[in-house]
Amino acid sequence: MNSFVVVLVEPEHPHNVGFVARAMRSNGLKNLKIVYPKRSSVISDSYHTAHNSGEVLDSAQIVGSLSEAISDCHFSVAFSRRVFNSVLPHIMLPDLPSSFPSFGNDFKTALVFGRESKGLFVEEVNLCGLVCEIPVAGLMSLNLAQAVSVVAYELCRSGLLSSNGRAHRPLPTAGDSLAEIDQIEKFKAFLMEHLGGRYRDQTWMESFVHQFLQRVQPTRNEMGALFGVARSLSGLSARQEKTNKEK
Repeated sequence: MNSFVVVLVEPEHPHNVGFVARAMRSNGLKNLKIVYPKRSSVISDSYHTAHNSGEVLDSAQIVGSLSEAISDCHFSVAFSRRVFNSVLPHIMLPDLPSSFPSFGNDFKTALVFGRESKGLFVEEVNLCGLVCEIPVAGLMSLNLAQAVSVVAYELCRSGLLSSNGRAHRPLPTAGDSLAEIDQIEKFKAFLMEHLGGRYRDQTWMESFVHQFLQRVQPTRNEMGALFGVARSLSGLSARQEKTNKEK
């Protein structure tokens, strides 16, 4: 699996740098380099928008040129929606995952993003091995942090980023296990009993409800919620329903 470093060339707004750090942290990216020949306060002014992502800014490097930023990388991609007078291949973001060379874990790729107002200059683009465009409608372009977030998501979705440390949705606990057919049948019976109008006499209705509930595999808690909604619509409480059955 390739490793990646995000390179920001002269970002103009510190809050965008913080948002970039947050996007990186959310997708498992850790390495950030910022090209800033003159100013160095960009990181210290970026923490207030880097929610839970301060560690990315803590380890970020400020360098004097793009050449320096990518000097320890094996491959680099320039992100721009402009078509340059260059021999470099120009691809769209969905094609990016299949365009990376793959030489194992030690292969490092720089993801290079330009200035908010001017993007990357042709001289900077020509330092890279590939130009990648994020498809957007018309003449619009994405904010810097949005662009990094979209690219990071695409890499993560494609399996190019490690999922280590990412949160996973827990499996249902014993209190929220999948509903059994018996619970589904009781709900279906209640529903059919209280259907009114033309739906009561439709022979397909019971079968459709049964198939739907088994197909979606609701949990016991979800079925309980459905039962509560149905009782509310019928005007019966669980206690009243029990009393009616005993009669």
